[in-house]
Amino acid sequence: MNTSSTPPLPMFYRELQPLDPVRHLGFGVRGTPNFRAACNANAVPLGISEFALAARSYPIVFGPAESAGIPIAVTALVEGRNLFVDAEGRWLPETYVPGYLRRYPFWMRVDGDGRSASFFFDPHAGQVVPLESDATARPLFDFQGQPNTALGEIVGFCRQCLQDEQMTRHFMAALERERLLVPRQARIELAPGQYYELGGFRVVDMDAYHRLPDATLADWVRQGYAALVAVHQWSMANNWQQLLALHQRQALPAAAQAETA
Repeated sequence: MNTSSTPPLPMFYRELQPLDPVRHLGFGVRGTPNFRAACNANAVPLGISEFALAARSYPIVFGPAESAGIPIAVTALVEGRNLFVDAEGRWLPETYVPGYLRRYPFWMRVDGDGRSASFFFDPHAGQVVPLESDATARPLFDFQGQPNTALGEIVGFCRQCLQDEQMTRHFMAALERERLLVPRQARIELAPGQYYELGGFRVVDMDAYHRLPDATLADWVRQGYAALVAVHQWSMANNWQQLLALHQRQALPAAAQAETA
């Protein structure tokens, strides 16, 4: 594992520090994940392999073209508040956690030769710690500086994420090539007479989708792209109201505290 040349900071990462078997010998990773880094996010990146699971909890939409247009799970109706993360950084039980966040605070980048990879972590996450400071942390290296079981699992998952990102790029390229993505806004009544407009995302234009040539549609069915479009549509039809209900449930305690303050 090469650890040279730090890549640009991805979303939610404050710093990328190379994981080094000498410098970080005697370090481990905490067993309990913490998602506080995403507490203000109203959207989280998704890979296409996650669509079926993510569609149970989130509207799946697509970012604007200028931000690479990746698939995203909508996690809030207003800016600055992720409805699925509590004050302690715990994700809402019984809801799917996107792989992008399960990978955090680690990050892998394939090097130019395509055969080696560079591995990093965000030290500000507080998840990689000296073993003497947390007895429950899983060691990353053995006494010889070789990757331990925990690190092997993390590296394996990061490789899966990279493969999913590659497949997702192919899907997005197909959507863009056929010009199927159109800007949309969601106008939501958060409370009686109180409206909020959530924008900055795109959806599949189903009229344009149904006008695709038969040969293209057949190819999309074979590649699984047609199923992804169907899941995208289903997620929007079923989850905007669920998000609103979750927003309103969480707003009630806040309103009660404001009244008693």
